[in-house]
Amino acid sequence: MVKKFIVVCSLIMFLVGCANTESIKLPLEEKDVSQLMAEKMDIAGWNFSRKDDTYSFRSVPSDPNAEGVTLDVNAKTGTVYERTSGLPQTNLVRKDAPNFLQVTNGEIFKSEINKMAKQVLDKNGLTPDNDNWISGGYGEGFIYGDVKKDGKKITIKLDIFTEEWEEIDNPF
Repeated sequence: MVKKFIVVCSLIMFLVGCANTESIKLPLEEKDVSQLMAEKMDIAGWNFSRKDDTYSFRSVPSDPNAEGVTLDVNAKTGTVYERTSGLPQTNLVRKDAPNFLQVTNGEIFKSEINKMAKQVLDKNGLTPDNDNWISGGYGEGFIYGDVKKDGKKITIKLDIFTEEWEEIDNPF
């Protein structure tokens, strides 16, 4: 009887989760951003603000002299990025998106970003220009870097979670 109850409860929770996900549409509304950030990024007690299509969450460190972390959410894509670097951390809409904020080793972070980016590049006939092709964060959760397309070197900005990319002028 207890096993049946657990199975039924699990099924209900699964269906409720599916229903909630289906009702979320891009661009994200404030209530959806707040709910999803609370669930996925554990931002309880963080300060919240909004400017246009960007929602910001700033941690409040216990040490008043310490700098807090600010995570911005691109409402158009659902991608969460760290404000200072512009590097992507996760995506609120994509359930299978990893949470890179939990990765504290820079080499592992870089490796995981590269893995996800490589999948997108491969799908689009792009190849990294060199081993360190990623130049940094572009803001709004995009990374940028140099790749080759049809033998020509180009600079792109890429959202690894939504797989959106476009050619841009080299920012340097």
